[in-house]
Amino acid sequence: MRSWPLLLPIVAVCILLISFSSPRALADSTYSVTITVQGFPANLVTDVYVNGIYNGTLAGGASETLTLTVANGPYFISVDSYVQGASNATRYYCQNTAWQAGPPGTQVFTYVAEYFLSVQTAYGSATGQGWYASGSAAHASVNGGEFPEEQGTRNLFDGWSGDANGTQLTSNAITMDGPKVAIATWKTQFFLTIASDPENVTGLTGSGWYDGGTQANFSAPASIPVTSNTRLAFDHWSGEFNGQQPSGSVSMDRPKTVQANYLGQYLLAVQYSPAQVGGSYNETHAGWYDTNSDVQLGPAPEIINVSPVERLQFTGWSDDGSNSNNLSYTVLVDRPQNVTLFYTTQYYLDVRSTYGAVSGSGWYNRGATANFTGPTSSGTWPISYTLTGWTVNPPTGTLTNGGSSWSIVVNGPYTVEAQWTLDYFPLVLLFGGTAAVVTIVAIGTAISYKRGLLTRRPRTVPPQKAEPTTPTSSVGVVCRKCGNNVPKGVEVCGNCGAPIAALQPKSKDDTVYDYIVKHQGVISLRAASNDLGISVDELKEITGRLKKDGRLG
Repeated sequence: MRSWPLLLPIVAVCILLISFSSPRALADSTYSVTITVQGFPANLVTDVYVNGIYNGTLAGGASETLTLTVANGPYFISVDSYVQGASNATRYYCQNTAWQAGPPGTQVFTYVAEYFLSVQTAYGSATGQGWYASGSAAHASVNGGEFPEEQGTRNLFDGWSGDANGTQLTSNAITMDGPKVAIATWKTQFFLTIASDPENVTGLTGSGWYDGGTQANFSAPASIPVTSNTRLAFDHWSGEFNGQQPSGSVSMDRPKTVQANYLGQYLLAVQYSPAQVGGSYNETHAGWYDTNSDVQLGPAPEIINVSPVERLQFTGWSDDGSNSNNLSYTVLVDRPQNVTLFYTTQYYLDVRSTYGAVSGSGWYNRGATANFTGPTSSGTWPISYTLTGWTVNPPTGTLTNGGSSWSIVVNGPYTVEAQWTLDYFPLVLLFGGTAAVVTIVAIGTAISYKRGLLTRRPRTVPPQKAEPTTPTSSVGVVCRKCGNNVPKGVEVCGNCGAPIAALQPKSKDDTVYDYIVKHQGVISLRAASNDLGISVDELKEITGRLKKDGRLG
């Protein structure tokens, strides 16, 4: 760049002064000055001016000597302010471009490199672009960090790249040691809307802005309580995503809307009466159901065994006044439902007798009155027995004589046993008084027991608590500890808790001995043979051993 027009006024004044000088002095005096330029490469040049008149060029690092005439002075020597570099982004600047040459003298024109900072942005406007001296610090800036486009789309400032860095709207310092480019980077974001049906469901997650191309995760509550027995249950997603799970994800390549759809549900509850039913049977169909669902309950078990002598008998279902005695029950869940499953408690009545056939054994509802019967006499002439009454175990039961039958209120499991007495009258008629009984003992048809004549071993139970004589009965086995009749297949006595299987069978001698004790020493060999399943001859052998052992007097 040439700046000589700026020097014209000065040059004109100098010319006027020279014109008034002495011609002789001008002709006699000359001097030399040397100028040097530095600060830019040797392949570049700057123009040189003397008193504003072009005087040639001077390469970087070069010097030139000028001879000046005093008469024509003073002289002003100047150079270009800027020297363009090899590229448009580099130049060299000289701050002091003019020098008044003095006789003699030297002058060095020094240039400083300058570099161009280019600032680029796709959105908004930027500042900081321009020329900067070598080594100086520059900053680039943008005028905003967010620029919306269409609904649900926006562009966000994402930092600086190129020769700049930083995440703020104004870049970090850029050291200008060469041409530089600062690029503002941007990212496009899309909005994800999570909606619900019905509206205003709480607990939805995932709504918000997402970088383009990324995955957006979202979720909805699996259920939302409304009351203790009413709720909203997640059903499916619709809109930009389809699915049946309460969570999902979508790729955000545009604005998107996803809707969580819910269904109303009611609680179907099942209660048990009595409560102990729930300990044996759990109605697995109870729970939450969609509105207007048909749900089949059951089938419930007809019988629930509590113990060998106690059970629960199915009665029916009840639902807000609607009843059913079917084992299965279908419920329309159009509101919160509370269904009750009813059972009746039943106890086993065991009616026993040593002689004759009895009736009445079986299961009875709690509180029911059970009637039972038995023969009033048994045996064949001349040996016969007379029914004298009944005993009940446990003794909390109360027996009522109804004439031809007896009854008991079944408030628990009971064992009722007939009590018999030997009828001696036919024997007296046949043999004549007491001697006849003694004769019967002698011939083996009966064994006379006299109180105090029986010798007991320490392990033997006293007569009033004698153990039962046989391990079986009409309904099962007889507990040897308490005499209770236990149903078949049961391992523990329901009356006393004794283990049935653990009881070792008696020997035949013990069985016969207990039988004699139970009948107070007076037995019929034929009846005993039938009751015990032992032949008459074997009974005679056993009674003989018992006498020999001292167990019978």
